[in-house]
Amino acid sequence: MLLKVHPHLEIHINIIKTQGDLNLDKPLYEIGGKSIFTAELEDVLLNHHIDLAVHSLKDLPSTMENGLLYIGSPKREDARDVFVSNKWNMLSEVPSDGTIATGSIRRKAQLLHQHPDLHILGIRGNIDTRLRKLDQNKWDGIITAASALHRLGLQNRISQYLDPENFVPAGGQGALGLEIVIDREDIKQIVSDIIDTNTTKCCQAERLYLTQMGGDCFSPIGCWARMENGALHITGYSSSIDGSRYLIKTVQGDIIEAEKLALKLADTMIEHDARELMN
Repeated sequence: MLLKVHPHLEIHINIIKTQGDLNLDKPLYEIGGKSIFTAELEDVLLNHHIDLAVHSLKDLPSTMENGLLYIGSPKREDARDVFVSNKWNMLSEVPSDGTIATGSIRRKAQLLHQHPDLHILGIRGNIDTRLRKLDQNKWDGIITAASALHRLGLQNRISQYLDPENFVPAGGQGALGLEIVIDREDIKQIVSDIIDTNTTKCCQAERLYLTQMGGDCFSPIGCWARMENGALHITGYSSSIDGSRYLIKTVQGDIIEAEKLALKLADTMIEHDARELMN
């Protein structure tokens, strides 16, 4: 993307393995939460070994470390979750004793509040690993992000796109998160040419909402902001761990008031005991 707008740039890509990439045997909540995907990148960023860190935005904690800045996102991929199965075309076809794998507490809770008789297994690893595990086992399916399959050209593996108004995505899902050291105006200026304004405003609203709610990877929490018919809509989701009780609310308004709308949604959810649900 950068080379399309700055063809004379010299770019070096450093692949940095994080604890989240290396430790695939345990669920995220047992090994340290979201920072396990970002800590190593942020260390080299703060030490000026790299100029720009690129994250999957939903892995970037909504509260930033001192000295670091989320400067925005390119145009967002599909934010929805998807059902992938070798047996069924739709999630509703899975029998009551069926087995679905997911590594997300949010997805697990949403599955259980819609299909309480399902068996939910944990799964970690990249998309190739998850698809291989699905193919090797007799599971009825897995739930994962549409964006991951799209970026790898694996749309043909998708059985069903899940309705994001009922199966609310994670905050930042489908978006890349670009992070710099706060005083690097030179990098900020270069990268500004690939940042999508609407995507960034929507993602900033989601991140503000998550901050207000105190949500992290230990919580069954979702937030989805999008433009519809010229208005900004933000949907929030909170649930008990087992999915038996849940809350979904949506606010809408002008995108220039994205911050106020995010705060309004958080206040509404908190008034309806969303924090107690997650705890």
